[in-house]
Amino acid sequence: MTCTDDVEGAGTVQRAAPECRCGRPCPPYAPSPRAAELRAADGPVMAGDLVGGAPVAGFAYVPPREEEPAGAHHDRLLTEEDRDRRTPPSRAVPAVRPASPGDERLPHSRLPERLVVPAARRSPCLPAAVTDLVADSSAPWGRVLHPVARAVRAAGHELWLCGGAPRELLSGHGREAVRDLDLTGTAPAGRFAELARRTLEEDGESYELRTSVSPNSLVCTVLGADESTPLIEYRGLGLGGFGFPATGTDLAADSRQRDFTVNSVLYDFERHLVLDPGERALPHLSAPGRTLVPANRSSDPLVRAALALRAVKFLVRWETDGPVDTRELRAWTAEFPDDLAGHVRRLGDRAWAQVEALHHECLGDVPADRQTTVASTLGPGVQQLLKTLLGSHA
Repeated sequence: MTCTDDVEGAGTVQRAAPECRCGRPCPPYAPSPRAAELRAADGPVMAGDLVGGAPVAGFAYVPPREEEPAGAHHDRLLTEEDRDRRTPPSRAVPAVRPASPGDERLPHSRLPERLVVPAARRSPCLPAAVTDLVADSSAPWGRVLHPVARAVRAAGHELWLCGGAPRELLSGHGREAVRDLDLTGTAPAGRFAELARRTLEEDGESYELRTSVSPNSLVCTVLGADESTPLIEYRGLGLGGFGFPATGTDLAADSRQRDFTVNSVLYDFERHLVLDPGERALPHLSAPGRTLVPANRSSDPLVRAALALRAVKFLVRWETDGPVDTRELRAWTAEFPDDLAGHVRRLGDRAWAQVEALHHECLGDVPADRQTTVASTLGPGVQQLLKTLLGSHA
């Protein structure tokens, strides 16, 4: 295997890059013109298409009855008029895009060119590192990712790595820093679950694996044989502004739904492209150390508490990597009420239970004194939140 696989312009380059220290014949980036890629005429519906005369905004999901597997017939089509609803409409998602005017470009081709970076330009080693990562047979995702990805793409949908994998690799860390594999794309929740389930059922080695969809988050999970270990997790591109969970096909809208700017970077592991729809992820990953900036500056106490816990998690995890620039983060958390925990509790037992579960997920193995020390750097509201959570577990 070489780094020339699917790398733009790399096939014509024979000499190794002098700056490449990975021990492979990684060619330097050789730019070549890239034309806008167009959607197939018989492809799936995407945001902006006209259905029944109304522009498509995105997709919702209605859970199936107990024991019924999730499928595309559980997805619901959303228009802008549905933003005032508290529950999804009954409108089904057409199997094929309608014959009507719309943007013919694929989602990544709709972004400004400066936000779509060939991976080899970022680093000659990056395409091979990602190729090795997704093909790692020893990893939990080893036997399921490629067949599921092929099925999703064959259905006309786009798929990207998101979360920790692109963030860590673009920060210069190796494979060992990637703890799990998260995916995002244009497929609605039910459609992705259906494609994954059918693919695994047709594979004689993976038929026992199970897929699930969380109706509260629209996260689709392929579970291991023990039905508790996630092998891959997928959520459609984020879409806000609805009274229920929703996904879309717009990359810029997705970046605004992420928790931190460094988590809004996506990696196209078919074309080996790095996408920075929010325009700040790559600069914040390129600076000495890292820059932790909230992408979602909500005033909702529950969202604030969740982002605060994730911020403490990242600061604890990154403390041995060098300084982290938290100036913008601290300016935002300084606006939090000192009694942030009380504000969350007033939202009800369910909201507080969500925060407790997230605290255990993010920081369950971190000593209490370390948690509160790091939290204190983000202001009294975050510090008191951690003390309250730690006290409730005592």
